[in-house]
Amino acid sequence: MKIKPTAHHTGLKFPVKSLSLTRRPDGVLTVMSISLPAAQFSPDQMYFLLRDSIIPRPVGWVSSMDALGRANLAPFSFFNVVSPNPAVLGFSCGPKGEDRSGAPIQSKDTLANIKATKEFVINVTPEKWLEQMVRSSDSLPHGESEFEHIGLAPAASSTIKPPRIAGAPVAYECTLYDIITIGQNAWVMGRVQHVHIDESVYRGEMRVDLLKDPSTRPVGRLGRAFYARIRDEEIVARTDGGQKGA
Repeated sequence: MKIKPTAHHTGLKFPVKSLSLTRRPDGVLTVMSISLPAAQFSPDQMYFLLRDSIIPRPVGWVSSMDALGRANLAPFSFFNVVSPNPAVLGFSCGPKGEDRSGAPIQSKDTLANIKATKEFVINVTPEKWLEQMVRSSDSLPHGESEFEHIGLAPAASSTIKPPRIAGAPVAYECTLYDIITIGQNAWVMGRVQHVHIDESVYRGEMRVDLLKDPSTRPVGRLGRAFYARIRDEEIVARTDGGQKGA
């Protein structure tokens, strides 16, 4: 059953296309879903919906360097694997100041650095550094080091100039694969050139276990200022025998 809702039904301040209702055994109608055309969302409303519903998200902690050799460090939670072969990682970099209004884009330092040097490192974010990761997104004067600001040490990379975070569970040295501009955001893809694995998480034979020690477990970004720590895992085997490398 569908009805045209009013503000009394929904409490929403913008039009709603329809509500799907179901009748409980006691005769009360309950809302099952709210259907909304994407065009009705403002850019901020859509961002908040995506941010608060696509969860948990891994956090790619990106270190880069400008043309003058000054290091930058910033977290990005719109981040994931693009391809295993070739090994490509990607993250979405929004406009500086989070201005999604459609005004001319002012690039964040990370994006400007990557465009200039074509190199960056993606560090896996362990829960032992959750507070430092959040603080690395503080607004600092251009050229001021986030490494110094949060008290973590940079370590030299093997094949590129930008440093990695010393002690990160896994750090991927990347060269720029491509940048795709979508609206106010840039989808940045990096081809992995070299990998650093902390000895504490290395299992041998090119395998890692980031879950054994709680301090190295990756944090997950939730909605608003919430983050998740991995405290409960379970094995659910696929009926077709599972995937390689399990």
